[in-house]
Amino acid sequence: MNRHPKIIGITGGISSGKSTLGRMIASLGAEYIDADEMCHRLFLVQELKNKIVGRFGNTVQDIYGKIDRSRLAEIVFQDKTCLDDLCSILHPIVVERIKSKITEIEKQGRRKAIVIDAALLEESDLSSICDFIIFVNTSRDHRLERSKISRHWKEEELDKRERFQMALEDKKRKADYIIDNNFTVDNTFRQVKEFWQLYIEEI
Repeated sequence: MNRHPKIIGITGGISSGKSTLGRMIASLGAEYIDADEMCHRLFLVQELKNKIVGRFGNTVQDIYGKIDRSRLAEIVFQDKTCLDDLCSILHPIVVERIKSKITEIEKQGRRKAIVIDAALLEESDLSSICDFIIFVNTSRDHRLERSKISRHWKEEELDKRERFQMALEDKKRKADYIIDNNFTVDNTFRQVKEFWQLYIEEI
């Protein structure tokens, strides 16, 4: 009989390297579920688009009628109520899709682990289905530098968006395992392998 794969959730601050960590774990043999990519695909679903435009107005669409994510972000990161409304539209569907993906992977029985990379793992209650939560510990300076390079953000944008998420100290406290991502990629990968050998390899 196949054993159920262990479900690993990744949390941390914005631009802390959660996706990099997820891909590292996947390279060791886990199935990788990218919740953000799922969200992006949902913006193309007509029913969801209608709900978003109905709630936030036509200004969130570009000239082709697609959802302009940067315009939508400008709106929802100004007002907690707006963000909550967007989450109430997207989260139930994303969580449902993640759960059905997990069921599908379990039926195949080929993986020892499944890693979920979701920005709002705690906020969407996905953490409740995880066997392990890994917190990616990355200094604010590093995260700021990364967000400037990868997202072209100004300093205040990082702070503004993080105010809408669970406090980092709370995320860290809820985690089962902490990986320090303040040094080299090799250093981080070594820690990931240690986690894998301790908790997954022996299963």
